[in-house]
Amino acid sequence: MAKLAVLILLIATAAVASAYTYRGDECERQVEQHMPMRSCMRWAESKMRRGPYADAFLRSDHHRGGEEEHLEECCSELRRVSSECRCGAVKEMMMEMPQQVEMQRMMCSLPTMCRMSPCACPRFFD
Repeated sequence: MAKLAVLILLIATAAVASAYTYRGDECERQVEQHMPMRSCMRWAESKMRRGPYADAFLRSDHHRGGEEEHLEECCSELRRVSSECRCGAVKEMMMEMPQQVEMQRMMCSLPTMCRMSPCACPRFFD
């Protein structure tokens, strides 16, 4: 009886490990397929240009409209990635801008801004 229980436990463990490996491979494939998320990068860049020292033209309603359009396009790009893999895609975008802390923070907030589940982002900007 004990041998049967051990055998069942080993099979269950192997099945779980296989599922995690598949999910990891699937997420990696999805992230590679959808990167770079150009609309998300354009959105972040337009937000940075509108920072506290941006000139009046960049703060105009006309420019803000383009920013909102980039955000909508970015949200569409994020929705193309499955919910299980979305945070990985966000982290990948963050890694593309290692020295730009403010942009990393904005990227981390994207899922929430797109009305999706938030991501637990790396703590390299604390």
